[in-house]
Amino acid sequence: MAPGGREDPVGAGMSEGLDPRIISPPEVAFLAACQRRAPSHLGGGAALAGCHLRHRLSADFDLFFHSRDDLRELVNRLPEVTEETGMAVAIVRDAGTFVRARLETARTPMELDLVHDPVPDIEPPPPAVDGLVLESLADLRAKKLTCILSRSEPRDLVDLLFLDRAGYPPERDLALALRKDAGIDPGVLAWLLGQFPISPLPTMLVPLTEDELRSFRDDLRERFRRLAVPGDPG
Repeated sequence: MAPGGREDPVGAGMSEGLDPRIISPPEVAFLAACQRRAPSHLGGGAALAGCHLRHRLSADFDLFFHSRDDLRELVNRLPEVTEETGMAVAIVRDAGTFVRARLETARTPMELDLVHDPVPDIEPPPPAVDGLVLESLADLRAKKLTCILSRSEPRDLVDLLFLDRAGYPPERDLALALRKDAGIDPGVLAWLLGQFPISPLPTMLVPLTEDELRSFRDDLRERFRRLAVPGDPG
């Protein structure tokens, strides 16, 4: 059951394993080899789409570390992971607590982001899926909502749309998002959504048009506006 006693329509696919269209078996092997060397959680769009929604492709992998030392340990041991898996990785940017690398995969190069995340988990990670430790669905939903504050990427709005369709209206996750970012506010979200881009769309596995995304954006903006100004009919 999902938080609040709801059926978990999104998580129902977890027992089926990761979608190989989104995270291929060699990529799973690479990420699992990383996690064997330093504790981390796979999060972001790859985890949300690969395990739950199965709605789009992802261009990156995000590994989150609660310990900065664990992150640095993996950076130092990435050559071991390359030797074990045969998958080449090159560091593009190293800011200490954030490292971006380029992962050469069989299909296309992927970005690998290693991120120090000191904020405690909302829920413990679920049992490993295909050998990978993923962030909980509650944490994935909360972080996805905070993305509206921190960047203007249509893929984040796409993910919120599919979460909404799966029974997780974004406005109901505000309390979760506040545990990740104390600055989140329905009025600010409504304002940002008013100018949020709807293109380019990510590579979709489930059909979606820009008109559908625009309609969802405008409706979600109104839902957040009503939360910010209770009793205002608009």
